[in-house]
Amino acid sequence: MLDFVDAVVDAALDDDQAAAEALPGMLQVYTCVVDDSPAVLTLFKESSFTTSMFDAMNGIFLRKRSKLSDAIWGMMEVVRASFLTNDCWRVSPASAGGVHKTTRLVMIYVMLLWRNEGALNLVLQDQQHRFRMFLSEHHDYCSSSVADLIKKMISSSEKQLEKASNFISDPGLRYIFLMNNFSFISEKFSSLLLPPFEGYKIERSRGSRERLHPMEDGVNQPDPSIRAEIETDSNLDGFIKIQSFMEAYLDASWEPVMSCLYHDIPRGFLKCGRALDRFILEFQRTCATQRMWKVPNPELRKRLRKAIIEKVISGYNQYLTQRLARGKSNRPAMSTPLELEELIEELFEG
Repeated sequence: MLDFVDAVVDAALDDDQAAAEALPGMLQVYTCVVDDSPAVLTLFKESSFTTSMFDAMNGIFLRKRSKLSDAIWGMMEVVRASFLTNDCWRVSPASAGGVHKTTRLVMIYVMLLWRNEGALNLVLQDQQHRFRMFLSEHHDYCSSSVADLIKKMISSSEKQLEKASNFISDPGLRYIFLMNNFSFISEKFSSLLLPPFEGYKIERSRGSRERLHPMEDGVNQPDPSIRAEIETDSNLDGFIKIQSFMEAYLDASWEPVMSCLYHDIPRGFLKCGRALDRFILEFQRTCATQRMWKVPNPELRKRLRKAIIEKVISGYNQYLTQRLARGKSNRPAMSTPLELEELIEELFEG
């Protein structure tokens, strides 16, 4: 077995391109060495062999373990570095709607790390002097070094996603891209049952007149439909970001539609008779475009549609009410609120 260790390590170190594929096997070999060495050493200790023989055998096992540890850490560094290149996060028109391929690969890698937490904790102990750069400053949130490594990996990936999204020309699609990827990460992260990620703390000492930031208010007094998700999502920081992306998406995609009805809220709705026509045309154009956008997560898709309905349909109803009050209802509206809502329910199917 010990000769086999040398063979697999040499083979792994010869091919950086295969680091990701070879890493699971290397972790299995490392686990075997760690698990089997105590039993083998016990045989030497209980036999008539001299202490020097036992020490020599123990030294061999330690060197093989160290060699495997160095190889595994080197392979992990290769994989980590590959996820930091801009090329792998490049966004094509096809990947703008949906979950980016690299996001999926990162989470597959994260799940591999967590499944091998026991072995990796030993590897990280062997590599303490190299691992210090990855240790979180907030030790209260996580006592597991593997979990810290995972959280650093996810945080880095989220930054890469935000940077990559800047190359998407349509601002609405940019936020859809971010929501798709962040929700995928959050869902996978939560399934690992890790300790909370970047514990989100809200300042409680504000004055009574100071208004909460919308995102903070959403956590303190959440919509009942998402309360359970807030309470159970270990990646609360990711959830908060998704909510902020949703607000930005509504402003980018639907505020221009609503602006057909009004200049700004304090000045009230436009008196121009063509405002309604322009609103309907812009609404239909936006729906036609976004019907082709893909939101694979059904819960996120449902939340997005609900948010659009609350923003657009409520504003449309308000416009029709004021129009009626001003005696501008001499002709029926081109579309009823229910008809517009039905169009919204068709969005994001891809």
